[in-house]
Amino acid sequence: MAELTTRMRLLSSLCVLGLLGQLAGACGSDPPTAAGKAEATSGDEDLSMTAMARRVGAVQTPVNPEEEEDEHKTSVPTDVPKLVDVAPEGTSAETAANEWGTPDAESGTPLPQRAAPSSGAANSYQDGVKALQSAQLDAAQQAFNRSVSADAKAYQSEYALGVVADRQGQPDEALKHYGRALQMQPDYEAAVQGTVNIMQRRGDAAGAVRFAEPIAKKWQRNLYLQAIYADALVREDRVDEADQVARAALRRDERFVPAILSLAKSSMRRGRVELADDMLQQASEIDPRNAEVAFLQAKRFQTKGDLTQALVAYRKAIELNPDYAEARMALGIQSMAGGNYNEALIQFEAAVTLVPTLVPAHLNLADVYRALRRWQDAKREFDKALRMQAQLPEAHYNLGLLYMSVGSEFPGLTELDALQRSLTEFTTYRTEMGARLSPTDPSGAYMADVQRRVEREKKRIEREKAKAEKEAQRKAREAAPSQ
Repeated sequence: MAELTTRMRLLSSLCVLGLLGQLAGACGSDPPTAAGKAEATSGDEDLSMTAMARRVGAVQTPVNPEEEEDEHKTSVPTDVPKLVDVAPEGTSAETAANEWGTPDAESGTPLPQRAAPSSGAANSYQDGVKALQSAQLDAAQQAFNRSVSADAKAYQSEYALGVVADRQGQPDEALKHYGRALQMQPDYEAAVQGTVNIMQRRGDAAGAVRFAEPIAKKWQRNLYLQAIYADALVREDRVDEADQVARAALRRDERFVPAILSLAKSSMRRGRVELADDMLQQASEIDPRNAEVAFLQAKRFQTKGDLTQALVAYRKAIELNPDYAEARMALGIQSMAGGNYNEALIQFEAAVTLVPTLVPAHLNLADVYRALRRWQDAKREFDKALRMQAQLPEAHYNLGLLYMSVGSEFPGLTELDALQRSLTEFTTYRTEMGARLSPTDPSGAYMADVQRRVEREKKRIEREKAKAEKEAQRKAREAAPSQ
C-alpha cells in the first residue's frame, strides 16, 4: 500500500506542464534547465496544443483567391476551420448578440496572402505527410526537403521539417525550421505554436510570451495567433491580459473555439470552475469534434472525481487526434493507477514516439515495463530519462523498486547484486530529494527491508559455501586411498 501511495504521488508529479501538441510531434520536450522542471501537477495547465495548431497534413492549404468563391475548388479540409475572415461591423442587432462586447471593425494589418505551393512542392509535401503518418521520419524529411527545394515559399513543408526534427529529438533544429517557415509566411500560426511549445517545455514561459506577443499584435486578424498568445499569457499567470486578448478575438468571431478555450483555461486558473465548465460546454456545442475540448473536459471530470467519464473523454480526445500526446499521457497515468498496465503501455509508448525527449513519458513507460516485469525494457527507459536529466529522483526511486523486485531475473545479476543495487538507487533518491524528503517517505522502510534481505542472502551464501566446502571435503576423503 505504501508503494502504491508513493507511486501515485510520483505519477501525479509526472503530468508534466508544457504544450505538447496536436501537431504530429511538433513538440519535443527538452531536459529542463532546473532540477525541478520535470516535476509538475495535473492542474489547470496541460501539455495540449491549442486547437488552432493542427497536425501536419491537416494544416490549412492555401487557396487561390481567384478560386475561393467556388467551394468545390478549395483544398482546405472540411474538418479544419479556415482562418477567420474579418467581416465589416454588423448591424445594431448583430452587435447586441455578441456576448463578448462590441464587434471590432476590420481593424489591424491585413493578413499576408498565403500562396499555393507549386505542383511539385505540393506533391512532395503529400509524400512527406504519408511518410510521417507511417512514422518513416527519414523518408518524410527527404520529401519535405524536396518540397522546399521545388518552391522556396513552401512554408508548410518548412514547418513540417520542424515537426520531423522534433520527433527525432532535435528541438533546436525544429526551432530553426519554424523560424524559416515564419520568414516565408510571417503569420503562420502553426510555426508560432511549435516555437512556443518548445520554449515552454524548457521552462521559459515568459520567453514564450515575449515571442508570441509581437507576432499576435502585428497580425491581429489571425485569430489563431490571438489564442496562442492568450494561452501563453495564462501559462505565465497573466490571466487578466489573457482574457483581454481572447475577448478581442471573440469580438471578431464570437464562435471562435480556441479563444473560448483560452477563457476557459484562465477561468480554471482563477478557480472559477463553473464558468470554465460553461465555456467548455459552449465550445463543445460549436465544435463537437475538437480534441482539446474533450481533453479539457476530461481534466474537469478527473478533478471532480468522475474517473469513468474522464477516461471516456481522454479516449475521445485521442480518437479525434491520435497525435495528442498529453491526452495519451493522461490516459496512461489513469490506466496505470487503475492497474490496467496494457492500456497504459499503449499510451506511453505512443507518447515517447510522438515526443522522444519528454522525460516524464520515459519515466512512466519505464514504470509500466517494471510493473509488467519487463526488466530490461524498464532499465533502458530509466537510463534514457537520466541521460536527459541527470538529477531525477523519481528515476532512482523506481530503479530501487525494480532491483528490489527483480532479483536474479535480471540478466547478469545475482539476487545479492540486485539487492545491493536497490540500496544504491534508494540512497541516491533520498540524497537528491534532500529537504523535500518526507519523514514518512516509504523509501526508508524499503531500504530497511532490502538491508534485511541482503543480510539473509549473505548468510544463505555463506551456508551454501560452507555446505559446498564440507561436501568437497567428504568427496576428497572418499576418494583418498585407504591406509
